[in-house]
This record gives sequence, C-alpha cells and structure tokens, in this order.
Amino acid sequence: MRTTLAILALAILPALALSACNGTAAGGGSGVSALPNAQTPGSHRIRNNDNGPQDLHAGGADVPAYAYNLGSQPVGTYNQNQPGPLAGSLFYAAPTTGTIYYCLTSSTDGRDAFEGAGDSGFPPTGPCAPLGSSATGFGGRQDPLDFVASAVALASTECCAPSTPYAQNRLTGSVQWGQPFEIPQIGADIVYGYRPTDFNSVSNIKLSAWTYCAIANGTISDWNDPAITADNGTSITGGTSEPITFYFRSDSAASTQNFTNHLNTACNVTWTAPYNQSPYQGAGHSAAWTFGVNSKWPGPGSSGDPNPNFIGEPGDPGILAAIQSTPYGTGYVVGGYVKAANPKVGQALLQNGMAHGQPIFVDPTVRASLVKSFKKVTASNIQYGTGSDGNPLGSSTPWCQLYIPQTAYVNPAKGAYPIVAVAYLLFYGNNNGVHVSDKTKLINFLYSKKATTLINKLEYVPLSTSIKTAVISALNGNGGSQPACLQ
Repeated sequence: MRTTLAILALAILPALALSACNGTAAGGGSGVSALPNAQTPGSHRIRNNDNGPQDLHAGGADVPAYAYNLGSQPVGTYNQNQPGPLAGSLFYAAPTTGTIYYCLTSSTDGRDAFEGAGDSGFPPTGPCAPLGSSATGFGGRQDPLDFVASAVALASTECCAPSTPYAQNRLTGSVQWGQPFEIPQIGADIVYGYRPTDFNSVSNIKLSAWTYCAIANGTISDWNDPAITADNGTSITGGTSEPITFYFRSDSAASTQNFTNHLNTACNVTWTAPYNQSPYQGAGHSAAWTFGVNSKWPGPGSSGDPNPNFIGEPGDPGILAAIQSTPYGTGYVVGGYVKAANPKVGQALLQNGMAHGQPIFVDPTVRASLVKSFKKVTASNIQYGTGSDGNPLGSSTPWCQLYIPQTAYVNPAKGAYPIVAVAYLLFYGNNNGVHVSDKTKLINFLYSKKATTLINKLEYVPLSTSIKTAVISALNGNGGSQPACLQ
C-alpha cells in the first residue's frame, strides 16, 4: 500500500479521534474535525480508556465497523493508550462495565482469529494497525478475543471441531471455549464511490446495472463511455476522455465476497432492451461477470487478470482514501464510511428495475431505499446450524448459529438499493467468565430501540424484529428448552 494513502486514511474520517478519552474528537493541527454524527457527551457515564480486565476487546469486519466505533481505531496494543469508540456509535452507547475496543481488520481476519488456528499471522494480542494500513493484530488484552465480527458467516470448513481429534482447518477453539454463538446483527450497503468535484456536468452519477457490471469487469474503462453517457443523458466528463481507476480490496474481505456475489447474480443475465444493444451489450462488449465469487478480489487487477487501472488497497478506509486522492477514481466501499468522508465522496445511484420503460436509479443515501433492501431478511430465512457454504457446521449447539443465506438479500426487490450485506457477531459459548454479564448486556442492547435509533442515523439498517426475537431467544436458551448460547 502506498504510504501516502496510509497517512490520508487518518484524515478522511472526521470520526478518527486522536484523543485519549472516549467520546471526544480531536481538532487542532491534525485536521481531524468532530464527526457530524457524534453526540456531545452529556451526563451519562464516559468510560475512560484504561484497558482494564473489565474491558471487551473485539475486531474483524469492515462492513459493520463504522457503526460500532465511528472510525475510532484502537491503534497499538492493549497496554498503550488506545482510543475507544466515539459518542454516537453503538459500542460507545452499550451499557457495558468497561470500554469496548473494536479493531477493524477484515471479516476473514476476524474469523481466523476466532477459529484459533494460527490466527493467520494477525494474533489477537498483536498491535491494532491504523485505518488504511494492512492488519497486524487486534490490540486485544488476551487470546481469544471477546468476540469478532464478520460479514460472511462461518463455513463448514471453519466450524466446528469435534472433541477429538481436531478437524483440520476447523474451529479448534470450540473444544476449549464452547461452540460459537453466531448472530446476524446489522445490514449495510456497498457503494460505488467517486469524487463529486471531478464531475461538474451532473449532480449525481447514475449507473445502470449493465454499466456498473461492465465497470467492474473492465469492459468500460473510461467515464466518457457511451454507456455511461446514455445512463446519465449527457457526458459526465463534459465530453473529454477520463480513464477510470478502480480500487478493490487487496486483503481477503467479506465486502469483496458480498460484492462479487452480487455481480455473479446481477451481471450474468440475459439483457433486455435497451441493454441488449448499443451502446450497451454487443460483440466483444459484455457486462458478464466471469470471475466467480471470492473473498479475495478475483477480477481485473488480480494475479489472474493484470490490469494497471485496477488497484488493490487494504480495508474500506484504504479504498476510501485512494478514491479521495485519485482524480476519476472509484471502487466498492461500505456506504457508512463514505457518508462520513471528509473531503466528501459521492455515492453512485445504481439501477434496480424498470418503470414505464425507464430505469429506476436508486440512491443509497435515501433511507427508504436501503431499508427496502432488507425487507425480505427475516427470521423465516434463518438456517440454524448451517454454514455459509450451505453445509451443516457440525456444531453440538446448532440453535446457536443463526445463518441467513445471501439469497435473501443478494437480489432485492425493484426500487431497493441493490448491493448490500448482513454482518454477524461471533461469541464463544463458554469462554466468557466475568464478561458473560457484559456480553449479555451488549447483545440485548444491539437489538434495542436505543440501538435502532443510533443505527438509523448512520448509513446502516437494523435487522427485522423477528430476527431480534430469534437472537434473544437463542441467547436465553429458547425459553429453557435448550442450553443458553452464552454461558
């Protein structure tokens, strides 16, 4: 990763506080300003960053991370002065005894740390890296972490280890710390970011499904492409050629898995008018996604398909910083981060459906459109004890793993924002000790009305009431009919 982008990543998010005290944002010479979404600390308790045994240490997925801490990364190790979550975030408001430190790494790193099988070189007690830098650790007090987040559920190849012998590549930690309690917690969007100052001809960039597929697969390589012009009714560059620089996740990430899963669904279709003809589909001019689904970017710019205009960056903050620093740059990035970016980053309006012969372009910043994306995500979708690969996890407590297949949201209804993801939290069933009370409080809080109010102020979506009911029921042992999932 370029050093300049690592530095810039510290300035792109107004929430990136450099202060030592939870709930404040630094200003002054750093250029880091107060986050517009942050709440001014009032009479309620402010938890100091003392990293005592009462604190919770967690990490993993980018996708939900902004809602968790508003970009306040606990850089360093637990015995250093790590920033806690900012006021206005879920983890700041949670009624736990101590501070909740959440180190953004990636979903893959989070699951690897949770599995306890070598930690993929990023140990829970290793230093948490700054936003926009490659992962080094989680900054935790001990191994294992108290919990992790992932926007891809555990697969059967990752969970769950039998008592003896350990199954290769499976969750060895489950033998010592209990079977996982895996819960769907929050919904997020994945957007095409861009610099508004580069495009003076339009107030918002519109991309048809054909066009955003063709940008991702490399077919469209210039913002002055006739397909983009047709989408917007005018050349968005004023008629000049402006090559597209596309940024993707260089690390293994759930945002990549969810993004490529959507492309694999939405782009491999039989196109109808007007997208089955010029300036869209044609001989040698295809929007098909032929790279498959993967947590590691498989498309242009990967080792299998070199392309100098496709560049990898670690983490959503890394992609965001790259877009901010690159004229005519774009890439896929979680909308929660983009909304808070300073300087401002735009979010392309993506097509989802047709009405009266005209495309419906959906703005991800319009809350109703994003809520509609998760309308079908309810408790009826839950497959207990199933892995993200569709196979049984082999858990002895299948009622504690609540998996929602991506088919429930990969292709949302017409008029909904089309590219979204569901993020999960992973707790060990028995490795909770004195923290069982705080973890129970945290889980109950995350599905509360207060948490919903906070989520609704950000570019995220709380999951349905029926999912909340299912999670809390599992937490409490389903009315006593089964052992509680957190002990």
